[in-house]
Amino acid sequence: MNMKPQIIAELAHDLQSGLGRTSIPDFDRLPIVGMASILALHIKGLGEIDYAVLRQVSDHFFDIPAIALPQVLDLLAEIEYLSLIKDGKSIKKVIPSIPHFDSVYSGIGEYLSNESLTEHEQLAISILDELSGKPEKRDALLGRLGAETKLFGRCEQIVSVSGLVLSKRARGQDILVSPTYFADNLDKLADIAAAGGARRVERILKLIGQVQGWPLSLIEKQLEVAGEKIGSDELNILKALISDGILKPPSINRPNAATELFVFTPRPGNIRLNAGNRNIYERAMGLVAAVRKGQLMEERYRIKYPIALLNKLKERKWIGANSEAPHQYRSLVDLHVGRLVKTSGDMFQLHLIDTPENIRAVDEAVSLLRTGQMSQSAVDDDARIALSQDETYVQSIVSASKFRASEKIILQPDEQKEIEQLLLDLR
Repeated sequence: MNMKPQIIAELAHDLQSGLGRTSIPDFDRLPIVGMASILALHIKGLGEIDYAVLRQVSDHFFDIPAIALPQVLDLLAEIEYLSLIKDGKSIKKVIPSIPHFDSVYSGIGEYLSNESLTEHEQLAISILDELSGKPEKRDALLGRLGAETKLFGRCEQIVSVSGLVLSKRARGQDILVSPTYFADNLDKLADIAAAGGARRVERILKLIGQVQGWPLSLIEKQLEVAGEKIGSDELNILKALISDGILKPPSINRPNAATELFVFTPRPGNIRLNAGNRNIYERAMGLVAAVRKGQLMEERYRIKYPIALLNKLKERKWIGANSEAPHQYRSLVDLHVGRLVKTSGDMFQLHLIDTPENIRAVDEAVSLLRTGQMSQSAVDDDARIALSQDETYVQSIVSASKFRASEKIILQPDEQKEIEQLLLDLR
């Protein structure tokens, strides 16, 4: 499996988030790695956590059963993402120490580089990796991965049970598409793949991920994205992705009444972008579009350093006045990110509405510009709040919920026969 360990850690996070309590007998270390990724993402930046609180929060919010939590903590302690305070063998406190500016997946990826995954784990991750950038014909994916048909079918079943992969029928072909990485209009996306456009979808989206928020009109004019030329066929696919609602670019109206669209990669699904962060995601895209407008399509005042401008907005809560602000920042007013304050004549300042959600939106906009991705899109804020409270607070949350039993994945008929035969042989 030729894949960066950090990417494997990210995909393990996604897979475990989808599987939750479903038990996969074909897996060995991958569920623990996935749980470790989920937990690390949520405890990053927190102070000392009471183990009794962590145990209940992990079970309730992250589907990490109490029996598996010590293994997860041992993994994170091994890569020095936390320290454990014990009384004998009993864990009493957990002290997170995840590097502030590092991705949690980097350290977990390093751990993975020294671990061996089962054949099923490797193939399941490979399927997700392929489908994270494009939909794909099932037969083409099977051939490219070089997997035995029965093994592929089993791993396809696993990733489908997790909700990370759906099978669509388009133009007489079976198309696999992931609602984790593409949240909107999967039927049309499958149709594009069936028509032979999967590789072009992958390439154009990969390029857009390097320059999030780039104006569509500039792409059309220059036939270029992220410094690389694109063909007219790729441009047509990009425009089809927009017109079919697979991509939903924010727009800004210019003084000449022209409407500019600013292109982003597809909106992620529930595992990559939970419901609580959707509003923040929309605001972050609006912020990136606004600074891209000033950077690339200024009327009079050019934004030379978009990231520096956003950091200044976060720190002092306003941006210097200019005459373009009413057009450039109007969508941010509509999104309740900021308000326009007139200074003189036709000059307006953008003032940030200072709420935790808007501060997060600015941080995520910076992350989109720097890395092409949001940094905390899968973080559950309610879980982080609970981790910072006492056991009484957490019990008040979880007491109303029913005990949740682990689910077992359905075996294929021939696998069920193998198990029955094994049991007979043991008698």
